[in-house]
Amino acid sequence: MLKKSLAAIPALAFALAATVGVYAQAPAGQPPAGGQGAAGRGNQPPPAPMEIKQVKPGLYMVTGMGGNSTVRVGNQGIILVDTKNLGDQFYNDLIAKIKTVSDQPIKHVFVTHVHQDHSGNIGKFTAAGVEVIAHEGLKKNLETGGPKGTGYESAAGKPAPPSTTYSKDKKITLGNIKAEAYNFGPGHTGGDTFVLFPDLRVIALGDHFVAAQPNSDYPMGGSVLNWSKSLTEILKLDFELQRRAAMSACQRHEQACSELLSFGRFDFATNELHRSLAVHR
Repeated sequence: MLKKSLAAIPALAFALAATVGVYAQAPAGQPPAGGQGAAGRGNQPPPAPMEIKQVKPGLYMVTGMGGNSTVRVGNQGIILVDTKNLGDQFYNDLIAKIKTVSDQPIKHVFVTHVHQDHSGNIGKFTAAGVEVIAHEGLKKNLETGGPKGTGYESAAGKPAPPSTTYSKDKKITLGNIKAEAYNFGPGHTGGDTFVLFPDLRVIALGDHFVAAQPNSDYPMGGSVLNWSKSLTEILKLDFELQRRAAMSACQRHEQACSELLSFGRFDFATNELHRSLAVHR
């Protein structure tokens, strides 16, 4: 009997951590808050430049300079997931990469969570007339999140609020393509969004499922207790593995290892996911 296994991500290269790791994530491509920049990072290589890679026909992943962005191209426009690090350079580079695969306009953007390596350029897209969709918890994170209750902050600045919010799910049809956004309660943050492209059976999870689990940002409303419950709900969705894309893309955190697009529907190759769920329930 075929089953889905999130433990296959990325391409069975990482085992889930047995211990609980809870932290506020530093933006990809930038030093952690309070850090000392390049000097404080020792001999780490510089962030990788953006690249765009095909995952399936009509579906691309833009890696580098922030969390992965998912690009779904249809006959009437593009649906984008996540907006890269905050700043003109990152926004312009993202748009340029997308234009190498399609001249269609971007019509809708989903944002998976509040951290600026995913939400950074919300304001740029809304200013361009693009609908930006996020869970209502992300908007709350921007307004009242953080240890001081004054809203999300980052060294790069504060992202703008989304133009559209939802509470449980949000479905978009754009010509011949569809996207379905879901929230199953707090996990990585209090405003996570998972975006399923049902015709391609591909899902984008943001930073909800990464190499070291669980990955919960408490000041932003994350929850270790609900994390496993949300994974259980994710496993009920219909999606399949893009093993080759996973293996070729998984090189660094900001490229793929933190949020691969595609997950598995096949016999369990490992029971790591079940062990993790049992530990963290």
